[in-house]
Amino acid sequence: MSGGSDTTIKTLRTKVAESALALSEALSGCNVLRMSIHDATGATAWNGGAPLTAAEHDFLLDALDCFALEPARNMVEQAGENGIGLAAFAARDPRGALHGALLLQAELVTLNGRPGDRQMPGHGDRLLRQLALRLGNGAPQVTTDATTTGFGNSSLTLYVQQLLKLGAAGRTRRFEVLLRTRNSPSGQPVLPQELIAEAEDPASGGQLDRAVLGELCRWLIENRAQFDVEPAAFSINLSTGALLDETFPAFVAHTLRETRLNPRLIGFEVRESQCRAHFAAVQRFLERCEEIGCHAVIDDFTFHSDVLGLLRARAVRMLKICPSLTLDGLADKVSQAQVAAISHGSRVLGIHSAAKRIESAKVRQWLAAAGVEFAQGYLFESPIPLSDLGAARMAAPHTRL
Repeated sequence: MSGGSDTTIKTLRTKVAESALALSEALSGCNVLRMSIHDATGATAWNGGAPLTAAEHDFLLDALDCFALEPARNMVEQAGENGIGLAAFAARDPRGALHGALLLQAELVTLNGRPGDRQMPGHGDRLLRQLALRLGNGAPQVTTDATTTGFGNSSLTLYVQQLLKLGAAGRTRRFEVLLRTRNSPSGQPVLPQELIAEAEDPASGGQLDRAVLGELCRWLIENRAQFDVEPAAFSINLSTGALLDETFPAFVAHTLRETRLNPRLIGFEVRESQCRAHFAAVQRFLERCEEIGCHAVIDDFTFHSDVLGLLRARAVRMLKICPSLTLDGLADKVSQAQVAAISHGSRVLGIHSAAKRIESAKVRQWLAAAGVEFAQGYLFESPIPLSDLGAARMAAPHTRL
């Protein structure tokens, strides 16, 4: 991204890079093959080599959990072949608060101390405390070019749009999470097309999705009491970059553990086109969602034969009908048949059905008659800033169309 990066976050990244250089010098001669720096959520703040594998990221998250639960513990290691293993050192400030970790792939015996109790050589402990202060002063911590213009400045905001009930569909209020920017000629909130396109790049690593999840969880923590009274579920549109990043599900699990939020609050919308193009990756992602406790929505669903196998996944709790079917539904018998099949099939499977971009009362009436449970569109409710979803709004009677 050009021109709009937040100056504070740029300075933070520069300071973390300076810490990385100083730590590299302190570790010279210790046969360190690779080094990376991570904040307290596990997100990468600096990387001196290839991205972490899924197994390495799991080790890092386990290490951060150990550091959080045992304030006196500053090091965790995992031995590998030929003496080469992983070592994570806690980045704690002088008061002992944990702000992140230094991850090393190294010949473990060259580090000071005994197995499981290694120590940073020389003045490494002082450097780790300095690093902790820099990480701790960098919130919100977004770490890649795709998101440095994100929630660190006011141009990006999370919006939500409620799915309203066409029939009996339980008490849970369901919302789609939307990303909007006011960097438009009109000043009105619009979709940040450039950021969305970058997030679809398989090499993006799901950084935008991580920032969105972090911001949503921050709001949920601040409003936790609301959901003890009125259950809700929020679904985030999953980018292809996050889908293909094998460490993203571990990040989700770690975030929910750290925030102590109920996983049922969080879900992900996967497009049918993604399911067709990356079937195995979607299958793995749905399995991890089930393990974590998050729900999944298949978006733009048409009942295409290539994705039917995914409907066996227990994490799938809703099918969102492709708007092309509902737009043509009143005039095209084939579209009517597909919508009826999706509605009936979802009931057989014990999951919900929804239609989006509904802009006419006639289409709404037809969908209700066809058994579709939820409708979403400007005809019923416009997206609102997440910050406006207050207690009074959540406590209001749930609208049934």
